[in-house]
Amino acid sequence: MRRFKFLLVLLLVFSAVVALAQDSETIVIRGFGNVSTFNPVLSSDGASFQAYSLLWPKPYEIDPMSYDPIPGLTTWEAADDGLSYTFHIRDDANWSDGVPITSHDMKFVVDAIKSPEVGSWRAADFANVEGVEVIDDKTFRVVLSEPDCTVFAELGGTRLMPAHRFEADFSDFKNGEISTNPLEISGGPYVMDAYEPAEFQSYYANPTWWGGDVGIPYLINRNVGSHELAAQSLQAGEIDYTYLHGDIFAQIADTSNLQWQIFPQMSVKFMSLNWADPTQPTAAFDADGNRQDQPAHPILTDVNVRKAIAMGYNKFDILATMGGDQGGTRLVGAVNPYHAAAYNTDIEPYPYDPEAAMQLLEEAGWVDEDGDGVREKDGQRLTLNIPYSDILTMFPTTTLIAQDQLKDIGVEVTVELVEWANYLSTVLFGQEHDGTSMSNSGGTGGAPDPNDFMGILNSRQDNGANPGGSNTSSYVNPEVDDLIDQARTLPGCDPVERGEIYKEIQRISHEEVAYDWTFVPNIWQTATKRVQGFEPTAFWVFYGYTADIHKWTLES
Repeated sequence: MRRFKFLLVLLLVFSAVVALAQDSETIVIRGFGNVSTFNPVLSSDGASFQAYSLLWPKPYEIDPMSYDPIPGLTTWEAADDGLSYTFHIRDDANWSDGVPITSHDMKFVVDAIKSPEVGSWRAADFANVEGVEVIDDKTFRVVLSEPDCTVFAELGGTRLMPAHRFEADFSDFKNGEISTNPLEISGGPYVMDAYEPAEFQSYYANPTWWGGDVGIPYLINRNVGSHELAAQSLQAGEIDYTYLHGDIFAQIADTSNLQWQIFPQMSVKFMSLNWADPTQPTAAFDADGNRQDQPAHPILTDVNVRKAIAMGYNKFDILATMGGDQGGTRLVGAVNPYHAAAYNTDIEPYPYDPEAAMQLLEEAGWVDEDGDGVREKDGQRLTLNIPYSDILTMFPTTTLIAQDQLKDIGVEVTVELVEWANYLSTVLFGQEHDGTSMSNSGGTGGAPDPNDFMGILNSRQDNGANPGGSNTSSYVNPEVDDLIDQARTLPGCDPVERGEIYKEIQRISHEEVAYDWTFVPNIWQTATKRVQGFEPTAFWVFYGYTADIHKWTLES
């Protein structure tokens, strides 16, 4: 029967996937988009995470109610001096090819993260990790150069990969089969047996998984495209699970066959405003780790212009399209409000105030001299290019509302819909944009921490330096970098003391308009009623469900 399904997927692709949605042994998940890599060391994009998180295990799991770390692949002890963590891998943990999962796999991954040749986007997060000591095949110790309050959370998001399937010198780390098409190898609940780029990944339950029995025998991640199409596919029974926002959920005429829960997203959403010249993308650091100059953006370098943009379009108009009062809440910085001790409630979001925005532009020297509705300065028109992806409906909604309302203050905005794979390479990681609507989301690793989204502000995660990183605007502020490091390494890791540091980071990034912070959207976790054991939490966000999907079953 499995061979028959496999041939259907290969030959008929979408029609087969539709048929499989009705199969009592197969669950079909809405795929997040095109996979850029199956290697978690190389990229943090959601589509890739959704695909590889079923294959590569992490050291520990998260309790869905308390968000506390709990044993999974490993148990662990922390040293009293805070300078090491010792992990013990389960004796019965093997890769699907029969090779044991060992300490060497963890050492290989951490060595890759820290390798200059690999150039991982996660290198800055592991700056205080000296390395991994292999004590024996099933015991390893992570050694720190100094106490670090965030390392344990970072380790929780670190995926072990099969070191025996790579070259030891990392020569095939980026382009080898494990990173590009890892068929029939897994240490997770599912094994991938077919992959068609831009269309689907097909998996079967790992019969030797150390975590026990998997409830649903077969799984397909189907690349559905837009949220609107995902909602239609869900109602038609063509997919079994997706996340939605309120505006799209409201379009579903008949919800009688659906189950859902609503949560604030463990995420931050923003309009990335490029501080660097997008026609000359340049890394914040050279190959040796030395800071280098980046050509400045000809318009957005001026803080008054950035403030004018932040005040020139109405974020509540965006939220109104996403479910009104249930759509989400305004945001002031790179800390999710969930972290009450670290979220700066003294900061007010920039209000929608076109008159004040126009005054700021006047003060910055941008005036409409020829009366055509677009401001100029020194012969240059105030024109911004904002490319966007439609992988989440809130991205085009934000972009188009900004375009429409910013013209009223004399800012001309050109927009361009970019297919996800191209968006990743040219816009998000290539930084060829003046602005772009984007979000950074949790649900991908260890216990939630106020540091989770600091990569957005950390110059060492500037995408020019580390493609796959979180700093999409080339924001570089040494003071903020230092504060991030202080919060990471605060002796004792007192949450209130750390919180004060993160509040100061938010104050600085708000005043400088490092990004135009927009809102934390609410998310509708939605499945068909045939999915049993569906117990979503706020930690899931877009793809955290992969930590729980092995518990699901399908109604006969």
